[in-house]
Amino acid sequence: MSVTVSDLLALPSLREARVLGGRGGLSKIVSSISVLESTDPNFLVDKLFPQDEFFGSEIVITGFLNTLDNVDCQAANVRRLAEGGEVGLILYYVGVYLESVDQRLIDLADELDFVLICMPEGRRDLRYGEVLSDVTGLIYRDRLSSDAIVSEILERVSRLPQHQRSVNTVLKMLSDRISASVILSDSELRTLNLVAWPRSIEENIKEGLAGWRAGESAADREWETLRTRPQDYFEEPCPFVPGGRLYRCALRPDFGSYMELALIKEGMPLSEELLKQSVDVVRLGVSIWGEQHSEVAVHELVQAILQDEPMKMRRLAEIFHIDVASIHEMWIMVGDRPDSARLLKDRADEFRSALKEHSGVVITDLYKDRLLLFLDTPGTLAETERLMNGLLETALGSDSTLTLTRCGGLSNTAEVRKAYLCHDDFLEDARRLFPRKNLYVLGELLFARECRRLIDEGEEALAHCLSIVNNLQSASEELDLRETLTVYLLDSGSSVTRAAELLFVHKNTVKYRLQRIAELLGYRPDKMPEGMKLYQAAAVSRLLPG
Repeated sequence: MSVTVSDLLALPSLREARVLGGRGGLSKIVSSISVLESTDPNFLVDKLFPQDEFFGSEIVITGFLNTLDNVDCQAANVRRLAEGGEVGLILYYVGVYLESVDQRLIDLADELDFVLICMPEGRRDLRYGEVLSDVTGLIYRDRLSSDAIVSEILERVSRLPQHQRSVNTVLKMLSDRISASVILSDSELRTLNLVAWPRSIEENIKEGLAGWRAGESAADREWETLRTRPQDYFEEPCPFVPGGRLYRCALRPDFGSYMELALIKEGMPLSEELLKQSVDVVRLGVSIWGEQHSEVAVHELVQAILQDEPMKMRRLAEIFHIDVASIHEMWIMVGDRPDSARLLKDRADEFRSALKEHSGVVITDLYKDRLLLFLDTPGTLAETERLMNGLLETALGSDSTLTLTRCGGLSNTAEVRKAYLCHDDFLEDARRLFPRKNLYVLGELLFARECRRLIDEGEEALAHCLSIVNNLQSASEELDLRETLTVYLLDSGSSVTRAAELLFVHKNTVKYRLQRIAELLGYRPDKMPEGMKLYQAAAVSRLLPG
């Protein structure tokens, strides 16, 4: 949860205030509040809000006391504040010092979605301090009750103009959010970005870093060894900020080089959860707004879906205009060769282009050596099967170990995640059940899961399951009958002709064996519902060792 402009209007000190313009910005997040009186808008942008830099998410209090009769200057200040990332303006003393709010100012606020709030008019007894106290108190309480900074910062950055969406903006927002200095360095500990908290100590931090990194300190040696350890961070007293704690975090992006994130915090220490979220938001910022942003955006979105992070998923989907709600299919392609992942990555664009001709939304990503393809339902079952067989045939030309699994009928991202985990856990069992296949569907994985669950229940449950085929053991042709039954049910789709081909016998031999099986069981193997338990018994037998 984060404080929005709309939330401020419910505070006691703002309850009687009126929104004059910029209502489109009421949902913007407010990170802080400040007081600003300016005469020259050029000074405002050059000194306080340099072009292309983000310094905002503040709401500003002013009475336009230095520009009471200059509407052009008032409007220029509003525009500069909006360009700097500020979310709105709270006007005091209208009808006292400022005669009225010009309509041009209201129209500009509407154009920029810059909230223009007017305090009760004609009142001399209003004090800036009341609003300052209420707003800072609300922001502070919100930060104490919520550590969900990743989705908050993603949303704030996504609402900025394109030229302000940068890693540096992310770091500034993070610094303001956790009240700590943020330093991003490359693998050689060279500073890439530095945001000081408070901003006034930036030069002190630069000097401290230069002196500290000049020598081969114990901390430097410790950091080198940390890169090979499972822990992601360590902390120590900051040697150049008195009373500060220095948190050094390993930043391991999925794309690009290894980096280091350092946080310097005075006062209340950072919790482990806040550290993790800080690393996550910087990693996302580096990935999404870096050089490979289009590729990484999809990877981060897929990761958010599969790791069950719905808030992050929604933010990423909004940022990159991906309609996640239209995803109803996930196809997973994976191989066993050492170079299978590389081959899949090389073919990803080709597969995406092929799917685009049949599906409205297509997302492809290589995730943990698996090629994931997300799409809406491409058409009829026959069309879908033709498309899948075409992709698989193309892929098998490069790698005969590849399998393609279709997970269809997925109504939400929670089901997508469950399907992925099921594939991860039970693909190998499905391969053992259906060894002659390279193309699977989710139902077969779920069936493999059920068979494995039954085996894991213990000897009693297993014996009960297999008892249905034990009647075949009294026959002299026991081995032929059981093998024929298993191939007929699991491999041939209950086709006598196909079973004969797989067993290298005449189809009349298969017919004879199936008749013998029916006599021993008391029903035909393909008769439902009796055949359901028989099918599972044959499958469980195939999963058992030996």
